[in-house]
Order: sequence, then C-alpha cells, then structure tokens
Amino acid sequence: MINEYVEIANYYDNLLTSGYFDFDSLSNTLYNLLGARRKVLDIGIGTGLLTEKMLSLANYQIVGVDFSPRMLEIAKERLISSDVKLICEDITEFETEEKFEAIVSTGGVICIVKEDEEYKIYSHITEPEKSKQLLKKLHIQLDEGGFLALGIQGSHTNYKKEIKDEIFYEQKIKKEGNYVDKWYVFSEANGEIKSEQFCRFYVFDGRQTTQALIDAGFKQGFQIIDDKFLVSYK
Repeated sequence: MINEYVEIANYYDNLLTSGYFDFDSLSNTLYNLLGARRKVLDIGIGTGLLTEKMLSLANYQIVGVDFSPRMLEIAKERLISSDVKLICEDITEFETEEKFEAIVSTGGVICIVKEDEEYKIYSHITEPEKSKQLLKKLHIQLDEGGFLALGIQGSHTNYKKEIKDEIFYEQKIKKEGNYVDKWYVFSEANGEIKSEQFCRFYVFDGRQTTQALIDAGFKQGFQIIDDKFLVSYK
C-alpha cells in the first residue's frame, strides 16, 4: 500500500514551498547530474513542483507516475503548457516497455533519510519485499549507464511551525522497529484542524539499503551528490 496524500493535497504545495524542499536547488543539482540525459521517470511526481523547475532548465522528456488522483490534478494544471506525461497508478503495478536515462524519487515513493550517520531508505511501501521488487523493476526500466536518484532528507522529527496563508503545519513522528509513522496536521492559529494525514514508512537501515540496491542490480558503491541525492548507476 502506498500512502495517497488525498486528505492534504490542497495544503501540500503550501507546505513544500515554505521551506520543506528547496526545489530550485534540487533542480539545479539534477541539471548538473543529468548532463545530456533527457528521458526521465519521476516516481511520486506529486503536484509537479520539481518537474516545473526542471523544465525551466532543459527540455526534458518526463514521465510522472503518482498514486494520488488529486495530486495529479494539481500537477496537470501546473504543467499544462508542457508535454509531461502524467500517469495515475500504483508504482508497484506500473509497467512500461519504455527505457529511461534517469529515474528520480524525492520522497513520493521512496527517499533516503540521513540519520545516525547512515543513509536509510524510507519507503511508502510498507512490505519490504515489495520495495526490493520495485528497486529491481526500476533497474530494468533504466538504460545502460542510467541512474536512480533518491532524494536525501534529514531525520524525521516532531515539530510545528507557521507556513503560508496563516496556516500552521505540525509533524508528529513515532518510530517502532523498522516502521516510522508520520502524521501531517494543518491547522489555523486558533487550533482548528483544516486537514490531516497519516502515513507509514518501512525503513531499511544503512546496511540493508546498500544491499537492497546491489541485489536490485545496481553497481556497488552509490554516490552522494550535494547532500541532496543518493545516486545508483546501472
């Protein structure tokens, strides 16, 4: 099961553009990393914020897959003047004969969290074997010499802050074994909750992350680029 982010879709951009992600910096790093590569698969494309920035830098041929219809509605409006192909599907069921020069995930499906001096896969897919199967499938969908770029985030912690439009965002975290539960809560200054969402992640520790990438077929020895992406090559 992949977390759909249905309940908070209308507030998600507000959060992401209030310092949660620096899309200018992420897109610039990808621009340098991609070089002449143009065919990109974005898994968990969300509302298309990163894609919009990427397309301002180069004429990428982007296919975006996401499980949330509402997120893709927003992305479609944002990217209406582009030829990005948007697909509403569970990434674990997504099949294509098309090959890509790069596959990117900044957190909508899987991401990397740096904590305890380790790089750990955080996966919205809560069954570890399905996450491993997904990595293998992504490896197959890459051209020879292509790469998988997983966005790096800091350790997930509890906090609350004011974001845009006089809305407050609160993040609640509970860790137990290999699982991390996360609550997104959006409220007004008076405490009235406007929207909330619960998500669960399965976490691979540093050793398991390295082994899962190798088992999927990626070359041994991933690269850390600008502290923003963990990159594994086919």
